[in-house]
Amino acid sequence: MDNTKWTDNPTEAEINKTITDVCVRIIQEPLIYFSEADIQQLLAEELRKISSLRKIYPTKVEKGKGSVGKYHTSLIHREYGGGEGTRIDVVILDPQEVKNIDDANLTKGKKYLYPLYAFELGTEKSADAQGHLENDLKKLENATKIGYYIHFYKDATKSGTQKSRRQKTEKKIKQIFKKAFEDKRKPENTNIKILAILIRTGRDQKKMRGKCEIFNGQSWQKVNVNVKGKIRDAIMQQLKP
Repeated sequence: MDNTKWTDNPTEAEINKTITDVCVRIIQEPLIYFSEADIQQLLAEELRKISSLRKIYPTKVEKGKGSVGKYHTSLIHREYGGGEGTRIDVVILDPQEVKNIDDANLTKGKKYLYPLYAFELGTEKSADAQGHLENDLKKLENATKIGYYIHFYKDATKSGTQKSRRQKTEKKIKQIFKKAFEDKRKPENTNIKILAILIRTGRDQKKMRGKCEIFNGQSWQKVNVNVKGKIRDAIMQQLKP
């Protein structure tokens, strides 16, 4: 008998804490990621520390023809199908839906499940931040609980605040990264949360203030990368219900 209950699902508070922990780690040690795949892996690893996400859950897929035994699967998957040929970076599935999976491709009736939580990620290597944001927000709309869009921009330009090279870099960052979020402000779907984080790894200055900025929906909030509590507060403010 399947005793899976709704309480087996991770809570929004657990998810938000995990996202915050991951973001703090990346802000304080930005070289731990090289690509979006690194962030995917880091996020998935941290999510698996949540008790309900350590388990595997039963599906309808038989272990053999007519077999009583059924295969199990994790609730967390990377690059899971989002429909219309798309893939979602990281998903958390609902165990109540997982038990209806009837195909080894983790589909129900040949269709991918709508995720409980969905995560789309972006980095400075995204060619078009605006297009990336718009396309990913569409994929997140299918999340039955919450969709998260998290974008890190790592600026490695080595120049001081008043240098001409720095000024040119800031104009570039404004145009190709910041503007996408300033124009979007808040998504129409209130079940989607956006985190946009700028990290200046190469900024030539001793003081740490200004080396990280987090978009708060209206403006870019400067945070000291050495003060973990301030970083956490800024991120949680964006994730709060």
